Order: sequence, then structure tokens, then C-alpha cells
Amino acid sequence: MKLATIRYEGNTCAGVVKDGNFYSFQGIDENLPNDMIGFIEGYDSYKKTVEEKLGAAAPTCSVAEAAFLSPIPRPRTFRDFMSFEEHVINSGKAMGYNQETMDRLLAIWRKLPAFYFSNTNVFFGADEPIKMHPTSQRFDIEFEVAVIIGKEGSNISEEDAGEYIFGLSILNDWSARDIQAEEMAMQLGPAKGKDYANSMGPVIVTMDELQQYALPEEPKKFDMATKLYRNGELIRENNTRSIYHTYAELIAYSSRETKVYPGDVLGSGTIGGGAMLEYLGQQPFIQKGDRIEMEIEGIGSLKMQVE
Repeated sequence: MKLATIRYEGNTCAGVVKDGNFYSFQGIDENLPNDMIGFIEGYDSYKKTVEEKLGAAAPTCSVAEAAFLSPIPRPRTFRDFMSFEEHVINSGKAMGYNQETMDRLLAIWRKLPAFYFSNTNVFFGADEPIKMHPTSQRFDIEFEVAVIIGKEGSNISEEDAGEYIFGLSILNDWSARDIQAEEMAMQLGPAKGKDYANSMGPVIVTMDELQQYALPEEPKKFDMATKLYRNGELIRENNTRSIYHTYAELIAYSSRETKVYPGDVLGSGTIGGGAMLEYLGQQPFIQKGDRIEMEIEGIGSLKMQVE
């Protein structure tokens, strides 16, 4: 099931995307909620209603007529991780770390999937342009997978963690690298360097549709091709199977001695080659007018415009 939140004729609706059309939840059945978190919370019963009634429902609009917002306009919490080793190594090089420092940091990173909390009030969708950062000279992107939590839990084991994933989406953690570097020199943050904007969408795809991409030999990893474009140029191809810390590890770590809830979002961290920082000057940082497209097999394409 592909799910989205859109704006159409002045109204904001959550619903289902199918065959080029958007169907609002309440257009399918008036008893369904009109918000994504409410739908996720009641998904076990709501799924059956959608499956039984979607075929007879009239579409709210075509996909082309809809303005896509973040599927969850305001997540309950947002934890952002670093799960792809290539990005960790490339970022270390860009920051000038010597090999001894890099080896020490990698040894720590391999032990635990560290994360930071970020701003849930600045989530935007594919049809919401991002304004160029007003002060940063090193404005950047971070191409990630968004893991959407589907049910409440605490101290979740890696073995059980798959039961807590509602679905996946595409995530861009917009980053002000110069601000980030200054504040992290104080061994705090990132905070303001990551406080400006996050783009997510255009849809959440539920896990029943994505299990086909699970690796038979490593079912906690998913074999999904990725592509990053800038102004129509293919910058990098990769695959989500290159992840080091799996989604199950992220959930287990997030829920340690606390709770996760439906509608929480976990950012996977940047897929290798998914940030301009990694290109060591071969790609300029983000500029006004840039068009960024992030594509993940099985989910779709998140297209963003910088104004």
C-alpha cells in the first residue's frame, strides 16, 4: 500500500495512492482518520477497510492534480542515524581526519548506531520548495531512507524489530555544513546545522509491498537500487543493501530504556555518495535553483526544488 498526505483544492488529506490516483481515507470510508499518524495507529483494522472498499471508492483527484506534502507532516519524533559506512568514511575525509582518528571513530561507530534528535516541525513534501538557507555557505543534502515506526514498544530486540516497521519512505536531511562544523567543535549537536528543513516522501510504502526486496541471505537488509540526480544529471547510483547498521538495529537501539511510538521517524543516515560533502569539491554545495531528485526502487522518486 502506498500512502500520502496531499493538498488539493485548499484541503489537506491523507490517503492511498493507486494507479495514478489519490484516494483520501475518508473518501474510502468516513470512519477512517484524516491524518497519517492516526491511520498508522489503527492500521491493523483500517487496512481491512481500505482493502474492502477502495475498489468502489471514487478518487479524490489524480496524482498530477495533488500537491504532495510530507506523508507525516509532523512526526512524533525524528532520530537521524549514520548507518552507511561509505558515507562515514567519505565525511571523515572531507573533515580532514587523519587515518588514526578515522580508525578510532570507525571502531566506535561499528559498535553502536549513534543518532541525534532533530526538528519534527520542518518536514516538507515533494511539492513544497525549499528556500535556500539564508546564512549557510555550505548548504547540503543527505539522501536517506526513512523508517516509519508502526507500533509502540520498548527494549525491542533486533529479532522482533521488523514487526515495528510500518513502512519506508525517502528522506532528505538538508544540512548547513558550516554551521554544523562550528557547533560540533564544541562536542555538541548537530543542532542548528540540521534545524532548517527535512524533505520526505512522496509516499510511505508499507512493508508488505517491500518484503520482496529483502535479501534471502540477510533478510534484515533490502536490495533496493538508489539514484541521485542534480539538475537532471545522474550523480550517483548505489543500493540500500550497502547499509551497515540495519533498520532492525536502529529500532533496537532507539527503543533501549525508552519507548518508540507509531509515527516516529528514523533516518537511516546518508547512503554512500548521497551528500555533496563527500565529493571533496568535485560537486559544489547546494545553490539556489538546484533541482534534486532521490530515487529508491520500490518507493519512488522524491523531487525537490531549491528557491
